[in-house]
Amino acid sequence: MSGPPSPHGSRPNDGWSLGRVVVVGTIAVAVAAVLVAHPPTDLLASPYGRSAREGTATSVTALRGAFGASEDVRLQLRMPGELFDFPIEVRGPETPVEYQWLSAEDSSAIVPPRILTGTTVTAPVRPGFYRLAVEQGEGRHIVDSVVVAVLVPFSVKLGSSLNGYRIGRYRWEHSPDEVAPPKGFIEVRSADTELPVSTHFVLGDFLTHDGQETWPRYLALDVRIVDKVELVLHYLGSRQRVIPVDMHSGFRTPLHNLHVPRAASDSRHQYGDAADLAIDADGDGRFTELDELAVSHAVEMVERDHPELVGGLGLYGNNGTSGYVHIDVRGQRKRWRG
Repeated sequence: MSGPPSPHGSRPNDGWSLGRVVVVGTIAVAVAAVLVAHPPTDLLASPYGRSAREGTATSVTALRGAFGASEDVRLQLRMPGELFDFPIEVRGPETPVEYQWLSAEDSSAIVPPRILTGTTVTAPVRPGFYRLAVEQGEGRHIVDSVVVAVLVPFSVKLGSSLNGYRIGRYRWEHSPDEVAPPKGFIEVRSADTELPVSTHFVLGDFLTHDGQETWPRYLALDVRIVDKVELVLHYLGSRQRVIPVDMHSGFRTPLHNLHVPRAASDSRHQYGDAADLAIDADGDGRFTELDELAVSHAVEMVERDHPELVGGLGLYGNNGTSGYVHIDVRGQRKRWRG
């Protein structure tokens, strides 16, 4: 259905669009290599403003699981105004701790500071991308290793469109007995496409390849699929060597899914918890049956060790010479060959 991973990101003509080529490995990008090798507990918060003053004792570190099971996830998804636990620990003087949401783009303050009780925070009410600033006494830190994306609620979608972007209709909209649609969508502007969602993937990797040119675009994403793919790459040895990866398909709008050859009408891609990738596991420049076997084994190991990430695995080889794999986190084990 598509060719082998290409360093030039060539695009097939059969309804699929290849995403960017992701080179996975500890020598690909120096900063990414540091984050992979060492969970960023010491990189979690950067000093800002008054934290530079002498005598500052405040520290902000990540709690276990802050970056998913893979320790590579960099994005959290929240509904507007949602109350949730932010995975950090603040240590410092016995003085009140405040938190404030900043724009992820320019670190401008979005809402006034609030008192932090334990690890519980309230998400901003306006959809967008945010970083958390924590202030205690003379110390102020920006939590820059995790971005919180506040979603546009599904209920805002009018008919088949959302703010001019054509999404189509979910089966649930015709029959409430069907699988419920995503709770909300990430609003993506052109400047947001390179925002990291994990160590090796950016937001643009998961956008629908439907040819629409309007901005903003909207994306349904379950960060568990990001976590699972990162774990698969771990099992394939991404911390020791380079592994070329082509992202074929992440989220698909129901409208686009109707026009994808052989796509199931209830495709998990519509719910943001699936990814189609070509993973050149042995690094020979092709996607072959040996790669399929390696990826299949890695998926089995991930699901064995992380049952909360169980899901589907589809193999779409083409006469043993090229193709891609489908991976999802639907909650039930399913295997097939396309």
